[in-house]
Amino acid sequence: MASSNGSDRFRRARPVRFGGASAQTGRGVAATGLSARPEQVAAALRRRPALPPCWRDLTVPVPPAMNEALPAPLPQLPPCTTQRLPRWRLVLEARNIPFMAVRRGDRQHLFVPALHERLARLELLDAEGEDAAARARPPAPPPAPLRANAHLTLLGLLLLALWHGVRMGWWWDLNLPLPDLDPDVWRDAGALDVYYTVARGQWYRVVTALTLHADSPHLFGNMLFGSFFLVPLCRRVGIGPGWLLTILAGAGGNVLNALARPASHVSLGFSTALFGAVGVLSGLLAVEGGWSGWRRMVVPLAAGLAILGMLGSEGERTDLGAHLFGLVAGIVVGMAAQWLRERCGPPPRWLEWLAGGACAALLAGSWAVALR
Repeated sequence: MASSNGSDRFRRARPVRFGGASAQTGRGVAATGLSARPEQVAAALRRRPALPPCWRDLTVPVPPAMNEALPAPLPQLPPCTTQRLPRWRLVLEARNIPFMAVRRGDRQHLFVPALHERLARLELLDAEGEDAAARARPPAPPPAPLRANAHLTLLGLLLLALWHGVRMGWWWDLNLPLPDLDPDVWRDAGALDVYYTVARGQWYRVVTALTLHADSPHLFGNMLFGSFFLVPLCRRVGIGPGWLLTILAGAGGNVLNALARPASHVSLGFSTALFGAVGVLSGLLAVEGGWSGWRRMVVPLAAGLAILGMLGSEGERTDLGAHLFGLVAGIVVGMAAQWLRERCGPPPRWLEWLAGGACAALLAGSWAVALR
């Protein structure tokens, strides 16, 4: 019989429990590791660390007996499906709640510390409620199809240039039915003079001032940058409504500018209506789909502010207040127009033509009052 001594105990491998699995320790690990099969070694290396015993599983219901024993019962979560699990993980990550995702068989489990269990369940219930409300919300009406009317929009800008030529005397041989006036007389009759507008009640100037320009570079600059916003606006709402909303936004900006400026202030130019078109486009996108498109309004709004920063605030003759007021008035006009569209539906084609006629009548009527 072989003699036994103290060293024999260290030659025999003794199993030790760690994390729910046995492991070989001491010198026996090296002895048995040399004789173990490769798949056993790989399984031992793939062994996951033990789950802390104080963590709770969110994917199983709370036992009623344990829930009744608590001072405040824990909220029960709906069954954790494969569709819910990724959303639950995103919610826990967004709320900075520690968790562990563990697969047991063919199921995934979410474990959180016991101190965070109530908070995690409440956050997941709130997220489930928001998802249910979003699914119950009626779908937003589809956006109106874009119209192929860019050429007509640019034609309107060309008419603005032709009107500038008439006022400056470029087309004197056309025999137009207009009074033969000096350019300065046209300017004095239609410019936004705060004294005459507010004190004398000549509010037609908020419209006529939009059709006047100080010089040709002023006109061509407004035509160039106006095409970037008038074309997408008219493609979205139609040529008639697009121009009418632009003129209304520009007139509203001039009203605000006249009320905020001193009596000696004089302003003119289409740039107020240009920034009004930026605001109209932003307002339309904000209210589209029941206020669900407010993030998209940032794109045209940021572009308008960038143009305002680059070109709209330089020079001694630049009216920064008119640009800002036109932008604000345009947002209000655009929101109101989109709200009416979603309540009454898209306008018929005849109403678009009527809007274009109303825009032309507004401009012609304002100048008729100015020249009487």
